[in-house]
Amino acid sequence: MKHNNRILFTLATAIAWVVSVAVPARAIPLDEDGNINVSIRGYTNVRIGTMAKQSTRAYDPKCPNCFGGTYPYSGAGNVLQNRYFAEVEWDHDILPYIENSVPDWLSNLQYTLAWRGEYEGIYDWGPNPYSHGYQESYQEIYAALLANPTPVANPELVAQQRLGRVRHRLREVASMRNRLFQAYIEADVGDLFLRFGRQNLVWGETDVFRLMDNINPVDNSFGGFFIDLDERRVPLDMLRSSYFIGDLGPIDQAFVEGYVALDNTVAFIPGAPAGSPWAIPLGPPTGRTPGVLLAPSNGFDGARGGARFVFNMVDTTFTLASYFTRLDLQQVRFRRGTAADPDYQPGVTVFAAEQTAPRVWLNGVSATTPVPALKGIFRSEFAWIRDEAVFGGPTGNAFPGLGSLTDGNYVSNFLGPALNQGVKDLPPGAKVFDTAQRSDSANFVMGWDMNQYIQALNPTQSFLFSTQFFMRHYFDVPQCNVFKNRQNANEGMESVNCFGVPVPLPNNSTRIVSRKGTEMLQTFLVNTTYNVTLPLTDMTAQVTPGFGMFYDWQGMLVFQPSMRVLRDPWRFIVDYSAINSGVFKYQFGLARDRSNVRFQIEYVL
Repeated sequence: MKHNNRILFTLATAIAWVVSVAVPARAIPLDEDGNINVSIRGYTNVRIGTMAKQSTRAYDPKCPNCFGGTYPYSGAGNVLQNRYFAEVEWDHDILPYIENSVPDWLSNLQYTLAWRGEYEGIYDWGPNPYSHGYQESYQEIYAALLANPTPVANPELVAQQRLGRVRHRLREVASMRNRLFQAYIEADVGDLFLRFGRQNLVWGETDVFRLMDNINPVDNSFGGFFIDLDERRVPLDMLRSSYFIGDLGPIDQAFVEGYVALDNTVAFIPGAPAGSPWAIPLGPPTGRTPGVLLAPSNGFDGARGGARFVFNMVDTTFTLASYFTRLDLQQVRFRRGTAADPDYQPGVTVFAAEQTAPRVWLNGVSATTPVPALKGIFRSEFAWIRDEAVFGGPTGNAFPGLGSLTDGNYVSNFLGPALNQGVKDLPPGAKVFDTAQRSDSANFVMGWDMNQYIQALNPTQSFLFSTQFFMRHYFDVPQCNVFKNRQNANEGMESVNCFGVPVPLPNNSTRIVSRKGTEMLQTFLVNTTYNVTLPLTDMTAQVTPGFGMFYDWQGMLVFQPSMRVLRDPWRFIVDYSAINSGVFKYQFGLARDRSNVRFQIEYVL
């Protein structure tokens, strides 16, 4: 079946390629009146890692916990991605065929179908760590089994079985996907707009990172945040409607919009499995803590939905929004593993990492206003998220040591209480440590976009400057009671912040990556466009050099110089993404070893 899917994908890509040569860069009208149009976008790219992954490849008896978080090991210069992407969209305006038999108040009636195919080539012909699961990947799993505080019988056999399971899962969910991506019908009935079906809906004023724009989940399994946000957004089955109000007292151009979605799609199912270059750094997949991915209800009990009110006043566009949704960062609860859990392995599995996407309530307001004197636009946005899922678990401060069974603090404060999760009829005095917590968060962003003409650098086009400042503050951050003196329990207990993400720090298999109660992030983007003559030809192309930068105030920096060459219908892109993170923190710090350079050729019709 997988082989047949690859043949179909190759055939579809070949058809798109032939069509691209035969037509100019615009949607193709398939009938004389232009009521049926087809648009195509396709590309292939190669990403090459520019640094080695943070993982050792052999067990070191002198440092039993010195394996890193990223699996598998891949050296600098290895290919991290060979992505093939194709999307074909069919738009059909039905109204002209029936306009003589419908009322005049029906001004629009059309439907859209979009197919998307994605294929990752590194699992077929990429470097050995990804295409074959070679000996060093086995050694990583074997070393992690030996380093665990509880022994495993026959670790050689377990490591071989785990490697086979990892390879199977990669081919199953991370190699190829073919989907009817969007499918909806829409109509304008007077001042009322309706759209029903599988679709995306974007609210908010932010770029790159989301704040009020948390309606649709995003798919990070094919490249994480290195893939454009619009490409990662996953449609939901929803009914969307908006009603144009117009002028209302001091406001104008007002409308209300609402939606309801009955869909159990979430960001982490299937996600990027272990062995993918884009998996979160959870260490080698030993099977001791398998993930249990639980989708929400698909009926009215799990419905998402809400509304917003948009209007203009004093040269400013305002948005007031309130809706229920499910965020991309899942809630994780550690509990005792059972034989009923997927991927449970007798004699190996200890915990299960139960992952869910609880419904949250988001209320937000945004304001966007032009500043003509400065040739710019000011954007601001605020959102309050009610009952956001957070993780309260073992941190370096709360649970010291390397996870040894001889460490009484580790056993009493985490291992025992977590294993009691979900156990009925607990013995007297038994403790339960619930790693799944809920907290409200306040989120704020300010953005500034400006066009500036700098004749000395570009005499024909202006430069676009864009920056955003994000801030997030959590309330009721989870606290843990720990010993004041880790060497002497008689000195009593103290309360500390145990708020983090369930990812083990390098060189320590039990501590998680801690988070701050207040997080701040700055983005910056600048680009301009030149019209140049291509060498050895009389053809011209648009060349757009750019520079993007993200700075996390915890001390993490991402910079992305890029160059885009556009000659319709073709685009050629080369960029370099460098992550300079001196700390292993959420969120850039988790991908600190994924720096890469990308070469991409794209066709857009």
